Amino acid sequence: MKHEPKQIIMREKLERLASRLEANNFGVTITETAEEAVEFIKHQIPSGASVGVGGSVTLDELGLIDWLRDNPDLKFIDRYRTDDRKKAFHDALLAEVFLMSTNAVTMDGFLYNIDGTGNRLAALIYGPDKVYVIAGANKIVKDLEEAKTRVEQIAAPANCVRLNKDNPCVKMGECMHCNHESTICNQYAVTRRSGEKGRIHIILVNEELGY
Repeated sequence: MKHEPKQIIMREKLERLASRLEANNFGVTITETAEEAVEFIKHQIPSGASVGVGGSVTLDELGLIDWLRDNPDLKFIDRYRTDDRKKAFHDALLAEVFLMSTNAVTMDGFLYNIDGTGNRLAALIYGPDKVYVIAGANKIVKDLEEAKTRVEQIAAPANCVRLNKDNPCVKMGECMHCNHESTICNQYAVTRRSGEKGRIHIILVNEELGY
């Protein structure tokens, strides 16, 4: 496979980042393509496992939500097709495997996330036996300050548009630190380290994925 110069440079960056994440007790896998990331995930989830997911454009783009729905060997907790989303969120906290993306990964080896309901962050922090975090190259930032800027200027406004939220960031193009009932920026979390070695496994993809 021939790689473009940008991909070659990013690969070097991802390898540096991987060493810092590993030093912070995270498991790490680097893939060149989204397809490789999908195949990796499919081979990691054991037959019969219960699987929960956090709200994620990345997972949808990868086709993983449809794969989970169509896989009879897995117990998928489908937060999107239920009459009781609150129960689905609670059940996902007890899942054996949880899939999600992240709003940003810093070159220090930290995860930075902002949530509306908090179910995604709750599962990341505690509950599921194994958490897989898929992050496209566009999620990589220098530090926590740049992570905050990325979320406020890119991820949060884009997600408000996607979710049909009439928040100020939709009109202004960046976070206005609003106090609307419909805000999706209620919980902020920095995950500096995986408390249990390898429980949180990060898949770094050398392509852009999600917001």
